[in-house]
Amino acid sequence: MIRKLLFLLSITIILSGCTTYTTFYGKTHKALDSKKLAKIHRLDLSNQQLEMLPSSIQELEDLRMINLSNNHKLNIDNVLEKLAIHKNLEVLILDSLQIKTIPKSITLFPKLKQLSLVNNPDLDLSHLFTQIAGLPIEFLNLKNNKLSTLPENITSLKSLKDLNLSYNAIHDSNSYSYLGKLPKLYSLWIDHNNLSELPQTIGSLDQIRFLYIDHNKLKTLPDQLKQMKKVWVIHAGYNQFAELPSVFTKMKALLMVHINNNNITTIPELYETEKYPLAGLILDSNPLSEHEITKAKEIFDGFFLLSFEQKVYK
Repeated sequence: MIRKLLFLLSITIILSGCTTYTTFYGKTHKALDSKKLAKIHRLDLSNQQLEMLPSSIQELEDLRMINLSNNHKLNIDNVLEKLAIHKNLEVLILDSLQIKTIPKSITLFPKLKQLSLVNNPDLDLSHLFTQIAGLPIEFLNLKNNKLSTLPENITSLKSLKDLNLSYNAIHDSNSYSYLGKLPKLYSLWIDHNNLSELPQTIGSLDQIRFLYIDHNKLKTLPDQLKQMKKVWVIHAGYNQFAELPSVFTKMKALLMVHINNNNITTIPELYETEKYPLAGLILDSNPLSEHEITKAKEIFDGFFLLSFEQKVYK
């Protein structure tokens, strides 16, 4: 019964948490219709080969989100200064704009909570963090920026809750130590980072709830993972695990693990003897024998969610 309640709690949290700019403020408009200016809160001007913003953008009454991605000819400084009239702007998407430095005009948005800078591989991160340190940024998307390290001043982002570092190559231990100093960090994406191992400093991330380490080359997990005392959910699919990592039994808050599409053939005996809060386990597409599946069903009999859907192995 306790496992069921814990898992129901985790599902509720999953459905309500990790909200990003894709779900805010209703309908997204792709053009400025003069008859609807008062109703436009979300504006997507991406991929329109813009050289400047349309003048009517200043007539919007309550702009909350704007996507300017993939308009390479835009002068970002001029754009931000023109948008500064919209003091309620909370979501700014600047993907694929060949940005190297973020201008000081980014500070003209006192309510900015979500900033996306996907696919800007020449971006000066240290300069970026200095510029946005005084803003209430909660979600920062740095996906696909060829990052190998993080500068120490990332620790200045005290309001940051969700950080997407997918499709990079962040291997060094110091970067994870810095992330451990972000007091409100809730979700961390380091999937698709070509990781063959996690640094021991991953344990310093004892504040996060959701960890995404899927689509890497991981075969084992460091014992320091047990220091992550608040993690509820781990996504570890599409790696190279040969057995279910034993460290999960030592994690005091872990409720659910997605570890599908690995090479798992065995469940360690530790799962039969230890007490742990884990209540959901997805083992789909792992080469588990029928004997191991039967054994696992007995071991995890009290789980609220347990899945072994298999692809055909020849």
